[in-house]
Amino acid sequence: MANRHQQRKAATREAMLAAAREVIIEKGYNHVDILDITERANVSKATFYKHFANKEDCVRELMHDGFDALAEEIFQGGRVAPSHEAWLRQSLERVLNWAAENRAFMLIMVGGAASSHLNAFGRQYMVDLVERTIDEFELDANISPYPHDVRAQVITGMLIQLLGWWLESDTGYSASELAEMIQAIVIRGLGHPAGFETPFGTGTFDTDSEGKT
Repeated sequence: MANRHQQRKAATREAMLAAAREVIIEKGYNHVDILDITERANVSKATFYKHFANKEDCVRELMHDGFDALAEEIFQGGRVAPSHEAWLRQSLERVLNWAAENRAFMLIMVGGAASSHLNAFGRQYMVDLVERTIDEFELDANISPYPHDVRAQVITGMLIQLLGWWLESDTGYSASELAEMIQAIVIRGLGHPAGFETPFGTGTFDTDSEGKT
């Protein structure tokens, strides 16, 4: 059991992480400095540097905590879902909704709103998560001839590009609609058999006047 000093230290760290989250949501990552965080948490800069090397280090931990919680929720769902297909659709929709709820932090990873180190951290985290998903639930069993690491990189690249586009643009697609299309692409590729049911009809994605495909 942690002693009082350890408990106070942990509480101070959590207070700074919570403060960082608040000010980044309010101002955006590039407009937040360490003083904003320490003033919000009511601690000194010296205290901040006892816990974190710099702002990037603090935000990396904040992102890691958020991603870990989301990942655990996804894997728990996979263990009780009625089928891999149902779980994949639910997971994609959950990721999209989480991204919308945590837009400021997702854009650090997918929108180029932070340093290259944070971008790289976020991308690698997602690659590891996708590869773990493929391995744990055997999503490619008897389906794909490609190595897990290649599939993980391809799927991650697609998700990062789509998330950035979806979060930064008025696409008109809901999380549910986009999740359904991503699932179809992951399972069947960009092409699909005639008669395949899409969110917008049977056969092909027709382009409408607003540019949806």
